Amino acid sequence: MKNDYWDPVKKRISTRLDYSLALKNHINFICGSDISETRLYNSQFTKFSPTYCIEENPLFLPYKETHHIPKSYFFEHWAYDKHLNPILIADHYKPVLKGYKDHSELPVYPFKAVFPSEHMKGNYYYMGMLNPHYGHFIQEGVTRFWLALKKPSLVNKNTKFVYHVFENFNEQQKNAFLNSNMMQYLAVLGINRDNIVFIKKPTTFEHIIVPESGISISDGNCYLTDEARLVWLHLNKMMAGYENKNSIVSNKRVYLSRRAVKAPIQGRILLNEDEVESYFRSIGFEIIVPEDLSQIDMQKALSTTNFIAGSPGSGLQNSFFIPNPAKTLGITCLPIMKINPGINHQVNTDLICGHKTYGYNTSTNNIFQKNNSIEWKVSINNLDKCLATVL
Repeated sequence: MKNDYWDPVKKRISTRLDYSLALKNHINFICGSDISETRLYNSQFTKFSPTYCIEENPLFLPYKETHHIPKSYFFEHWAYDKHLNPILIADHYKPVLKGYKDHSELPVYPFKAVFPSEHMKGNYYYMGMLNPHYGHFIQEGVTRFWLALKKPSLVNKNTKFVYHVFENFNEQQKNAFLNSNMMQYLAVLGINRDNIVFIKKPTTFEHIIVPESGISISDGNCYLTDEARLVWLHLNKMMAGYENKNSIVSNKRVYLSRRAVKAPIQGRILLNEDEVESYFRSIGFEIIVPEDLSQIDMQKALSTTNFIAGSPGSGLQNSFFIPNPAKTLGITCLPIMKINPGINHQVNTDLICGHKTYGYNTSTNNIFQKNNSIEWKVSINNLDKCLATVL
């Protein structure tokens, strides 16, 4: 039971769990790396079935970000039904580990002291938290649309889509998002800038549909659903423009370059990116710089891919749009694995998508940690020798 305390998602969906798997058994390291000191080693993938509710006149409160972990509560609630009971499936929950400090966790909202400042008439559909970071957006930011795909009669042309946003989400950030490439995903779902509502103040809604999140991710355990995959497949099909995924010839190999990333998170810098690109090009891989493509062009490229390689993170996680089973290769190093959950997320999304995950960790001789950055190289000769086993 103590483990469940630190894994509140498991408690909340305990009656809807399908199965769990140990992540370490579902990644193949082609260089024989010891991952026993990484988060991946003890992490679990769990598949579950999501649910939904329809509420009349519920109260939605602004989202508040914090880095404080209280002893008695894990999640601040920001949605209450008309009787002021928390709508738990509206929470942006994810599993946490003791000491994990990257998620909002406050005592229950003092809703008795909060009066709604606006009442929204009409029909609404809750889309969860809008995190404009690309990796989070293509996971949590779109996958609540699963219910609209399974029960299209619940939405109509007058339905508006509701997002929570961070406290510092100002008009400039709003316009930046609405004019970004990420809106191409929402446009395919029938969501445009005129039918999006951002929650910035206490608001009641006349009628709102609340789907549970189809994905719950963290540095450790992760929870996913077939419904999340349903949304990703729908987006790829609509944007790539094919009728049936079984008609696709998947024969493309892709290497995703990070050369356009100017300020990598956590200072992750691959020193010989050009050399790695040249190597992959020489063995028949197409080199793609995600930042150079529109989302539609990226989806077209992904639709025929059967092997995708790159540094674990938002770019490589485009793999879950690939419609047919494929191979993914995360090229990284152990210091990065210890501080960044990218490879964890990769194995999790690959499992729900039916992909096979491979990993390559560079040798310790090619790692140079400086202040707040991790600089590293890949030995092309070693990579070539190891990759020969899976090509």
